[in-house]
Amino acid sequence: MKRIRAATEILTYKWHPAILYTVHELDGAGYSELEAAIDDISSKMLSDGLSDLCERDILATAEPVEDSGRTIYVLTDKGRGLVPAIEVLDAWNQRYETPRSSVLILEDERMVADMLADYFSGRYDAQYVRYGEDALDAYGDDIDIVIIDRNLERMSGDEVAARIRDEDGQALLLCVSGVEPADDIYELAYDDYIYKPAGEDQMRARIELLLNRAELEGPVREYLALRSKQAALRDAYGEAATRMGGYRDCADRIEALDLSTDRRRTLDPLLPPGASEPLLSDD
Repeated sequence: MKRIRAATEILTYKWHPAILYTVHELDGAGYSELEAAIDDISSKMLSDGLSDLCERDILATAEPVEDSGRTIYVLTDKGRGLVPAIEVLDAWNQRYETPRSSVLILEDERMVADMLADYFSGRYDAQYVRYGEDALDAYGDDIDIVIIDRNLERMSGDEVAARIRDEDGQALLLCVSGVEPADDIYELAYDDYIYKPAGEDQMRARIELLLNRAELEGPVREYLALRSKQAALRDAYGEAATRMGGYRDCADRIEALDLSTDRRRTLDPLLPPGASEPLLSDD
């Protein structure tokens, strides 16, 4: 319990998380910029907060132009490590302080669809469609996550996922399929991939992980999707997955992303089990 109190102490200060996250969003900022960006904060609260965060080695001061006399506040490595935690808390607040999350299930076997809907009853609003065209018609801003089977009549799940992704780059797409993941997983539009059968605990855990990614964008979202795809290959093929072209394609793309090692490490809690492994084998 003492460790939990110590870990969450920073959150007991009303303005500390807001100051820290604003410095992150502005990629470094001076006092006047922060005062203008943070609604309702007083000069004293901002000054005291900046001083305390610097003393805690969460923020540091820098002079972007030598001898300019202008000082800005920047995040330290310790401070950058807190950013994902604040983002997860924001996603948690959005999810539980707003109406229940909605799940759209695209599955052509009614028994499987009913089973998935039962998994989510009481926690999410779930609806079921059988065909890809119906999923495209049903998808909109009110849908938080789409669960997609790959093998469908008329339109494949992969095509549905690609079309939803084209329409909404922030869509959360979970593949739940009896089709084993293969080398083409790198190209698929899904954020995560589960090879059937999937149990209730596994499904609920994956949904929660994905919903925590909802507010993340750009390289961070792509990184999490690529690592999740690597985890899907590991689940299906074990260590042999690291020698597959699809696994290595994911690894190459991860290395090309503009994300530091420390930033990647802070994202590990948002990954499914098995994803926090070396990107490539030693072979």
